[in-house]
Amino acid sequence: MTTTLEASHAAVAAELDAEYVGVGWWGTLYRAPHRRRWYRLVPVEEIDGDQRSELLAWHTRPRRPELVPVVPGEQGEQRQLAGRWFQVVSYETDAPRALADALSEDTAAARLASVAGALRALPAWRSAIGPELVALPADIVLGGHGPLLLPLPAWGAPSVGQLFAEPERLAHLAPEAARGLPAGDRDPGLHALGVAALGCFESPPDADSERLLQRAACAAVFASRPHGSRLPSWTRRVEPVRAAHEQLRALTSGSRPVDPLRLADTLDEARHAMDPLVAVHALRAEGRPRKAVGLTHAALVDSPGYPLLILAAEIAHQDLHDPLEALSLLERAVQADPERSEAYTAQLSIIGGLWAVVQGRLAGATDGSFAHRLLATARTAFDGLPPDRRREHAHEMALCLIGQGELAEANAFAHRWLHDGSTLMWWRLDLMLDYAVTFLLLDRLDEAEQVAEQVGAGLRRLRENGQMTRRDIHEHGMRYADLVRKLHDRRNGGSRG
Repeated sequence: MTTTLEASHAAVAAELDAEYVGVGWWGTLYRAPHRRRWYRLVPVEEIDGDQRSELLAWHTRPRRPELVPVVPGEQGEQRQLAGRWFQVVSYETDAPRALADALSEDTAAARLASVAGALRALPAWRSAIGPELVALPADIVLGGHGPLLLPLPAWGAPSVGQLFAEPERLAHLAPEAARGLPAGDRDPGLHALGVAALGCFESPPDADSERLLQRAACAAVFASRPHGSRLPSWTRRVEPVRAAHEQLRALTSGSRPVDPLRLADTLDEARHAMDPLVAVHALRAEGRPRKAVGLTHAALVDSPGYPLLILAAEIAHQDLHDPLEALSLLERAVQADPERSEAYTAQLSIIGGLWAVVQGRLAGATDGSFAHRLLATARTAFDGLPPDRRREHAHEMALCLIGQGELAEANAFAHRWLHDGSTLMWWRLDLMLDYAVTFLLLDRLDEAEQVAEQVGAGLRRLRENGQMTRRDIHEHGMRYADLVRKLHDRRNGGSRG
């Protein structure tokens, strides 16, 4: 339902051929970027002759990069709009939005970025206007090169009538001003931006003008406990976000001086941490992998994403040594985006490389159903890879087949992927060893020995020409030695495998 105030703003905007933006510290702001104009409308009864002269003087002031230029009005400096006379302050800029728009429309991280930019500009604005500067979100426009101020002379606070006419001004009012006292150690301009920043985290409780004035006088515009959070629930568990929220509540409820540039840095740290990938990476770097995976599960409710699932699976696998948790996360990633290959690659690596670990957990299973599902997952993962990447991961798939006891299939599979036409890729020692193992387990010892000899020759050649890293040479060498030992045992009547 449209209120009387909203209807008045709409009527003025229609006559001005502009769009209502919001409440400024003085007057109300409208924009017409198609004419490169923004307008501030102040009721004529609110300013006197001296103030009008100050406004006219601003037309000829040297331009400053941090301020939007004040220019003469196209239809004079005073106009009757919707039945009321206003002093019209015209500004020349094609900026499409104000900070007020960002605070109401943007994501939490983008809101904080905009307020941080305003905090960094505050010292320059004070230098241009005066130390008593107070700017509300509608007084600040967002251009391509950062925030700019729609300036006015340093007139102090508007009248009590204007404060009550627009409750938003009351919300940004410093407590001392609400009580009719000097500002003391408190910075009214920083307090107003602090209220705007706190509004990125939570919504103030509904209150009429009188109640809002009482809250402002008590430095309690926001409830003593956070009310109406505007953040995804998982971010409350992220330390930089909590720290920024607490600092803003301290700023708006106390009088302790705060450096605006440091506060801007704090807000930037918080907004970076609102990226779940950044937050999870940070917990992992701090040596808290279990908390990192737990945060992932919480963040996925509000921010489902393939990269986050891949990262959490990596942490579960590498840091927590929990392959089943990793596989569960990877399955969710596959469901989220079946066209991407990272999850398939990771599934094959885990199922193949850690088959013994997984098989050990299944020792009590009698029907092997889970093991069969695991192999089905591996098959699906391999088939899901782009064709030009399947040979790269053939070793992991061969291990899956061997681990599940599909020896004939594993043998044929290794043979297929070891040959490029008629060429045997002897340098793929991982797959060559898989091939030899399948012959050994199939009790085809002559073929196993023949392939083992090719592996030994390949190891020597690669060691001599330096075309394989020492680490890989060592790993393949250890596996080759194990194969030779098992072949020797079998030739001498030892057990299979």
